[in-house]
Amino acid sequence: MRFTWIVGLFTLIFANFAHAADVGIDNVWLRETIPGSQNGAAYFTITNQHTETVRLVGATTAAARVVEVHEHVMRDGMMRMQQVPALEIAPAATIQLKPGGYHLMLFGLKKPLVVGEQVDFTLNFDNGDTMLIRGDVRAIK
Repeated sequence: MRFTWIVGLFTLIFANFAHAADVGIDNVWLRETIPGSQNGAAYFTITNQHTETVRLVGATTAAARVVEVHEHVMRDGMMRMQQVPALEIAPAATIQLKPGGYHLMLFGLKKPLVVGEQVDFTLNFDNGDTMLIRGDVRAIK
């Protein structure tokens, strides 16, 4: 009985790692903080190598109070930002989170993001999987 419980637990843990391993993350970076701002943004490329759609529903970081998935949309002739409840990545698809598109919005930065520093994030997926990533802070261009 105890052996079965241990095998079941191991299988559950391995299944989560296996699914998370099917998501590729590249080129993680953040913009340095604009003077006077308490918010920031993070960008990266996400590739779904899984056979099912993957849904990124949020992230956490020790660098900010709240992290949300956002997108830019044109509304009433103006570019606006809005929260996205889930970023869906189809099987074999790649989505680039970039300025002017999808991105992670960091609210309530605990300190300014400074060029050369690195920031750790935990990405959260709708199935309960998580993935740790690290991004470099880059200069505003």
